[in-house]
Parts: sequence; structure tokens; C-alpha cells
Amino acid sequence: MAEISALLTTRNRAHLLPRVLDALRHQTLAPSRFEIIAVDDGSDDDTLTLLRRYAESMSLRIFRQRHSGLAEAKNLGIFAASSPIVIFLDDDDVAAPDLIAVHLATHAAHPDNGTAVLGHTCLADDVVRFPVMRHVAEVGCQLFSYGALRPRQVLGYGEFWGGRSSCKRELLLRNGVFNPAFRFGCEDIECGWRLMPYGLRVIYEPAAVSTMIRAISFDDFCTRSYRQGRSQFHFAMLHPQPEVRKYCEIDVSLAAWREHWRDYAAILRRTRELDRLANIRLEAGLTIPLMFQAQLDAAYRQAFFLSRAKGVADASSLAPAEAQDQSRGGKRRYGLPGDLSLLAPTEATAGLQSLQGQAAE
Repeated sequence: MAEISALLTTRNRAHLLPRVLDALRHQTLAPSRFEIIAVDDGSDDDTLTLLRRYAESMSLRIFRQRHSGLAEAKNLGIFAASSPIVIFLDDDDVAAPDLIAVHLATHAAHPDNGTAVLGHTCLADDVVRFPVMRHVAEVGCQLFSYGALRPRQVLGYGEFWGGRSSCKRELLLRNGVFNPAFRFGCEDIECGWRLMPYGLRVIYEPAAVSTMIRAISFDDFCTRSYRQGRSQFHFAMLHPQPEVRKYCEIDVSLAAWREHWRDYAAILRRTRELDRLANIRLEAGLTIPLMFQAQLDAAYRQAFFLSRAKGVADASSLAPAEAQDQSRGGKRRYGLPGDLSLLAPTEATAGLQSLQGQAAE
């Protein structure tokens, strides 16, 4: 039997999967010691065809579900796994050759059921060159936040990060897998919070390296931040402890949105223009002056925080009345100003209503 199961959840990333799967095929750990399980979350591109082609030349089991979100895709992988340890992989990260071996060795050194392992994800050279990616990974740390972590440091639920963590499968099966209400964002941290009473502790192992190969645009990261804010609100509603409410920034987000919602469109337009000018300079082979870089980072930080705050406020306005009172949010669902409709697609709004209903059950 395999000793560790690598769970790859994916949706519409056929253009990236060859690099991801090639890295898994060339791991230093003997193929007999691990298995790869791919869960296709209802892709409508060539993902399934590509996975089947790779399955012909490597040990890869494929499962497909209708588009149900990240939590349900992870759960399907957990239930399908046959190993005592599961490692969660993102479909835009390329594993270092010894990634799975390092995770397995760390678990061997810490065999207790509650120990999870957090690996280190860096950005590919052709990704980190984008100003927005440099910011979210290294400055604002909205994507990764490794700066304060020490090798082998013992951490808690807040570092049970999806896509770069592994844990004992039994810990999940006995005490609760991922909440399917979370289609995007917070599914990992919310699961970690529920596992803390059962002994969860997360050990940071920076030698377990993966590399993110997908660049995210400014507009796409605003969308991501908005969805993250919605999920943070529902995390706080499911677990009304003050620690969770503070972690999810509910009160500061609601206060900031009440104060700045009229300026939101202008803030995003200004930041988008700064982002455009920064990319033009880089494409021309010019450096970004330090004063301009500081201005750009401050603009990014404000735009992404207000996008999360808007997600919190919108989710609050759709919650039951008693949850509104608890979160001190208004009854109005703020509309999207100007050209920012990309932050509230029909599917996202419907998903939020479904999320609210499931979280209330």
C-alpha cells in the first residue's frame, strides 16, 4: 500500500497541468510509495482528456464531479485515498523533485495523529516579475505569508494552508473533513479550527518546496479578495468565538466598508492605472522608482483590503437578521460601482446565497 496520497484538485487548468503532472511523475520518492489522485471539479476545457492521457504512463487515479467547489473536491480525494497521509496540491504549483519525500519524512519524524506539515511555495521567475504578484507574495502577503515563520516552527489552525499542507488522513475522517459550504476560500482554515481540539498542530517545513506558475492579474486578485471576504464572514458566523471573528477581520472590514464604499470605484481605477504604468516600465526594461513602488504597494494593499471588506459586507447583508445584529452590519447590499461588475458575477451571487443557506443549517 502507498504511504502517502497526493491529492490534486483541479478545474479548467489544462494549460498548466502538463508541468504539474510532469513534476509529480519525476519525484525522487519511489512510485510504489505514493499515489496520485486527481479530482476534476467539473472542468469544461480539456482537463479530463489530459488527465486520462497522463494516467496511461503514470500511477494516477482520476475522479470527476460536477462543479461543486474546492472543499467537496478535496473531500472526494480524501475518501478515495488509500494512504495514511494525504498531501493537498494546487493545480498551478509545480512540485520540487523531493516534495512528497520531504512531507513523508517529516510525518515519519512526527507520527502523532494531530501533526500536519506546511510546505513552502515560491513564485516562478516569470510570475514574480509582475508587480502585483511580487506584492501579494512578498510585500502585502495576501497570497503567502512566510516571512515570520521559522523552519520546523509549530503553528496552529491559521497555517493549515490548502495546496501546500499534508496531514494524517485519520485525523480528517474521524473529526471532520472540509465543509462543502466553502466553495472558495477559508475551507482550509475553517477545517483547521475544527481540528484544533483534536490535537492539530502544523509544523513548517520549508524544504518541502513547490513553485506557483500562474500569474494573477490585478482585477482577478480583487475578485479573489472579494470572494475571500465572503468566506471569512461565513467562517465567523459558523464559529462565533472572538478569536475567529478577529482572525476574519469582520469588525474592521465592516467599519472600513461603511467609511470608504463611495470611494471604492475610484480607488480601484487609480490602482489599476498604477499597475498598468508599472508593467509598462518593466516591459520597456526600466526599473520602478522606489517612491513609485511604495505608492503602488500602498494602493494594492488598500484595493485588496477593501475588496475583502466588500465581500464581508455583502455576505453580512444576506445573512439572517440575528447574524446581521451580531456582525453589526447594515441591511443594505452595496451595489458594485462603475465597471466593477466583474466582482459579482451571477454564479458568485448564487453561490453566496447557497453558502449562506448551507452555513445556517
